[in-house]
This record gives sequence, C-alpha cells and structure tokens, in this order.
Amino acid sequence: MFKKKGTKKKDDTNQIELVVLKTVNNNIEMAILKGILGDNDIPYIVKDHGAGGHMRIISGDSAPFRTDILVDKAVYERAKEIIGQITF
Repeated sequence: MFKKKGTKKKDDTNQIELVVLKTVNNNIEMAILKGILGDNDIPYIVKDHGAGGHMRIISGDSAPFRTDILVDKAVYERAKEIIGQITF
C-alpha cells in the first residue's frame, strides 16, 4: 500500500525472527535441550510436526514425529555453542 507523506515507519525493534536450533526425535533429547536452554536463560519455542503434539498428550511420546526447538535469531549462535558441547 501507499504511505502517507510524513508518516513514520513502524518500529520493528521488538520483532523476533525464529530459527530452528535443533530437531529432536524423542522426549529425552527434548527434555535435555529444554533444561539446558532454560538454565542459560535462552527463550525457546517447541514446534511439533504432524500429530506429534497430540501423540505426546495421548501416549507420552511424540515418536515417530519430529519436534523443532526454535530460538530467536539474536541468541542462535550462543544457543548453538552451548548445545554443541553436548553429544546425543
């Protein structure tokens, strides 16, 4: 659309861009990652694929569906470095 002359652009400094930090295939790996990120004050979002979220509720596990752990792009490098020290 057209912008009116003299209007300011909306401040985008509060916008976040989510990126996939790691894709996990089981609850144990997910719990470890969530604990590490939480201990290091790194906010994250868990995104299930397919029926993974429903399967976790029904059966307690989301296998064979995968789950993405997403973080803000601004903290991605720090988070990657922290989890890179752990072998799964």
